[in-house]
Amino acid sequence: MLTAILRHSGFTDCLVDFFSDYLVGRSTQYAWNSFLSHACDADIGIGQGSALSPIFLALYIAPLLYLFEHRAQALNLDTSTLSYVDDGLLVSQGRTYNKTLPELTSSYSIVLDLIASFGLVMEYDKSEIFYFSRAHKDSNPKLDLSTIGASIFRPKTYWRYLGFYFDRQLFFKKHIQFYFTKALTTVKAMGMLGNSS
Repeated sequence: MLTAILRHSGFTDCLVDFFSDYLVGRSTQYAWNSFLSHACDADIGIGQGSALSPIFLALYIAPLLYLFEHRAQALNLDTSTLSYVDDGLLVSQGRTYNKTLPELTSSYSIVLDLIASFGLVMEYDKSEIFYFSRAHKDSNPKLDLSTIGASIFRPKTYWRYLGFYFDRQLFFKKHIQFYFTKALTTVKAMGMLGNSS
């Protein structure tokens, strides 16, 4: 699939062939002091931590995001996507949950179909839902995706994304509390290190 995406994106044949060779027929050996293991197949795609993995992932996901935008527009869904490496977000905005919840359900269904057609697997246990709301006594409803083969998502009180902690009203109290505690713990640990040699 990745080589097909690279060819369709207009990369030269020699570059596509290089990446194809990189992905197929690889082997590895383990060395420990003078011991050297026999060669083991490492034909498992892109290894996590590889210098090429973020680049390959961006190239792989770009057509998926493009197709999502077109399918969402065709259904008049006012949903957008954000992506950072393998963290993807569906964003729906509206004054009521009656508007946003059906849009999120339809958008999630599109994403499930695209992910399956791209040979990927959705990890439901890593999926979460979070609402921003100005209302103080907001209902904070769950999102039932069981009709499309997914789970029922209960919204979180706080949302952690790229090192930031967001609360529903964007007061950033949780974010400040977390990093204040982390800084205080570090200062206390430095006192212990000062007594060691």
